[in-house]
Amino acid sequence: MNIVAQLGCGYWGPNLLRNFTAQPQCWVKWLVDTNPQRRAYVEENYPKTKTTSVLEDVLKDPEVEAIVIATPASTHYQLAKLALQAGKHLLVEKPLAMTTIEADELVAEATANQRILMVGHTFLYNSAVHYLKQLLDKGELGQLYYIYGQRLNLGQVRADVNAWWNLAPHDVSILLYLMNDELPVTVTAHGIDYIQPHLEDVVFATLTWANRVTAHLHVSWLDPGKIRQMTVVGSRKMVVYDDVSDDKITILDKGVDRVPKIGEKMDYDNFNQYQIVHRSGDVWLPKINFQEPLKMEATHFLECVRTGRTPLTGGLQGRQVVAVLEAVQRALQSHQRVSLG
Repeated sequence: MNIVAQLGCGYWGPNLLRNFTAQPQCWVKWLVDTNPQRRAYVEENYPKTKTTSVLEDVLKDPEVEAIVIATPASTHYQLAKLALQAGKHLLVEKPLAMTTIEADELVAEATANQRILMVGHTFLYNSAVHYLKQLLDKGELGQLYYIYGQRLNLGQVRADVNAWWNLAPHDVSILLYLMNDELPVTVTAHGIDYIQPHLEDVVFATLTWANRVTAHLHVSWLDPGKIRQMTVVGSRKMVVYDDVSDDKITILDKGVDRVPKIGEKMDYDNFNQYQIVHRSGDVWLPKINFQEPLKMEATHFLECVRTGRTPLTGGLQGRQVVAVLEAVQRALQSHQRVSLG
């Protein structure tokens, strides 16, 4: 049996606690939270889980082999470092840390202690995202041109991080997954703080890779509708991934073809002359065998703890996401193009 402790039971913590408690052969022995109301919630709904406000109760418990961190982003680095130094396997909610220096330290700490370090990039456990990745890997879309994504809602306004650090880790993790974990070479960004000074409520960011693939992300917690959508445009086909739709994946046989013009001798005697032809073919709505991504994430983490397998969203992948988040934050502050690497 895997014996787990969880740190934090605020906005996202109850979802993690529910999923880990439901895992076979898993006991969430401890829940640590400084808020007595959150501890009372756990005591009422999860009587087999002990509650405490003292982190040392968990770190010193030899039965606890793994810790799940669901606390504010600014606390992730310090809590993760303490957990790894105590010899615990670790799942950290996104983002892994607030700087690449911190993320690199956590990766090194996990390696030195031979512990599993995994980041809660939940959308990489989404079967629709896996389906999209398979389409790209099989060449179904042809040459990848560009991607754009929107993650919008009139949702929770955070006071500890801006909309970029709150919402964009999801889309950045998806982009890096689709791009085989290759970092973009440059980023630009524009954001505006309407509600709280120095905390952008809306951010527009553009990421460009060495192979000329470009991605544009629009995130906001100040928008009239809930949108979680990503559009992928290739030379052969295009795909719309819509997480809030029943049809998660839509494949469109649309594009623009360059066709050589027929020469005077009724053959293609001048290959420098082309005509542009618009192509609009079939639309497919493939059936996606969807399961709750957070359930799949919890299952994967416990499997990695048991087997020593490297997680899909391991420390190195989490570090790459932080590198992009950090670069865009610099672009927001400097109003200039920022290079990575």
